[in-house]
Amino acid sequence: MGKKTVLILTFVSYAQMHAARTLWSYMQKYLTIENYDKNKMGQAYLTFLLTYGIGMNTVGPMCCKRSLKHSIGISCMAVGMLFAILGILQEFQLLTFPLVIVLMAINGLIQSACYPACVNVLGNWFKNHKVGLMMGLWSGCVNAGDIYGLIIGDVVIQRFEKPVYWGFYFMSGCLILASITTLSYLQSEPRNQIQGINESESAPLILKQKNKNLNILSAWLVPGVAIYAVGYACLKGTFYGFLDWLPFYFQQKGEKLENHSSYISQMFDVGCYVGGIFLGYLGDKYKRRACYFVPSLLLAMSSMLVIRFCLDLIVWPYYLCILAIGIFQGGPYNNISGVISIELTKQFENDKAAISTVSSLIESTGTLTAAMFQVIIPRIGDEHLFIFLCLITLLAELVCCVLLFRELKTKKRSK
Repeated sequence: MGKKTVLILTFVSYAQMHAARTLWSYMQKYLTIENYDKNKMGQAYLTFLLTYGIGMNTVGPMCCKRSLKHSIGISCMAVGMLFAILGILQEFQLLTFPLVIVLMAINGLIQSACYPACVNVLGNWFKNHKVGLMMGLWSGCVNAGDIYGLIIGDVVIQRFEKPVYWGFYFMSGCLILASITTLSYLQSEPRNQIQGINESESAPLILKQKNKNLNILSAWLVPGVAIYAVGYACLKGTFYGFLDWLPFYFQQKGEKLENHSSYISQMFDVGCYVGGIFLGYLGDKYKRRACYFVPSLLLAMSSMLVIRFCLDLIVWPYYLCILAIGIFQGGPYNNISGVISIELTKQFENDKAAISTVSSLIESTGTLTAAMFQVIIPRIGDEHLFIFLCLITLLAELVCCVLLFRELKTKKRSK
């Protein structure tokens, strides 16, 4: 198996996961549930993100210590079955708010097994390659999945005017197909690396013991992990603020913007993909990352303020501004989520689960923060959405400034 095949299989698997999340966000307002208002939507988001974050600290690392391929494949299969259940309940009008909460809780726990396994597989195959560029390309699976999910929702509801459960059934089929493909063809690590494990049994006992003890709690002590986790928490909260509430924001701004709501929202994901690749390439080439995060986030905040204070109901400026926010915020977001997890764990070469442990910690911190924001955003009002997200981005900017100072200090010492 080649590296391109590994990249494609993990890309498609996690893209399907994000497509499922985005489709759910889009379809919620069309569900036939009594009194299913904005606050209840926020509670459903909160339930998913809470269990996803908790699962990242428990289910994810536990599964990754057993079989990476099965963690990815079985989680895709299980989510596909869950969406089939959602479709059946919606079709026969049996879906209620308590059932939604239960299903979203299960969904979060299941999905938490997929991301750390994917990052660990990529770390096994691409440790000695240009990690920034590779993870910039791979992290686009999040954005590709978001766009794909929005397109499915728009085609089912707006174009073909079909019932909501059609979208759920279609997504279920795609997830199950991705699961079968992954379980059939994915190889978790190169064959020479598998052989190298037996040869490394003669490695010093101290090093092996140090690597063996890396868990969620001890991972906080790995240099750089805590500060990156805090910065990523702010970016993750902002990312999910856009992902979950941007379509709803434009749907409240009149018919003209409502008709473009899904397409304008897709520009955010397009921008995130472009920004992730660009900053990943720069980081690989010049061997530094934080110095690009700081100006990038500053430009993202500027674009948010332009939308809040300068734009009216003319459509095309929103496309440009949301694209700019995606580029300048998605770059740091995509790099921290994957690249940093691999780079911070290079010292733990004999610990196969080190990458998944650190990526789980960083991802769970961000997800739990995003869950908290799902409670806050419905209560601040649509007119304050961009102000709130701008303030959270400012916190991420301050964290990146700390990282920048550390990066410059390290450079001076090396000279």
